Amino acid sequence: MKIVFESPTGTIFENPNVDDLRQSMIDSFPDYWYQGIGTATIDYFDDEKDQRSLLIFPIDEHGIYLKYLVMENRRVSEEWLSLEIPLALDQFVESSDEWYASIGLFMPLEKAWTAISEFLVSGERTELINWINSEDMPEDSNW
Repeated sequence: MKIVFESPTGTIFENPNVDDLRQSMIDSFPDYWYQGIGTATIDYFDDEKDQRSLLIFPIDEHGIYLKYLVMENRRVSEEWLSLEIPLALDQFVESSDEWYASIGLFMPLEKAWTAISEFLVSGERTELINWINSEDMPEDSNW
């Protein structure tokens, strides 16, 4: 198993320390996210499965939105989005330069950390939060 973390500044860490990531992402929120592009990616590799990735999008007022991807032969075969408020999927917020996401996808920090920390251990999306398949997103939403 190998875990690759790409920080908001583009710095890459292989098999990062989980406590350090929590300190940066959650305990130093939102300051940590003001660096670089303001988003992060965790890629999980093992010998038995193809790559899985967790994309992390923070916003001061709304928390963190996660996108879970399963890659097969370098193509996305599954795309899941964290779902916090289903009735707010038609409301948008700018989460990075000129990129807008549905407010309903953002969750509180501790809830997001639950999903992030489980992904770091297993490479899987947790069942402790709600997810929506990108194909099931309403037409008037954005991710």
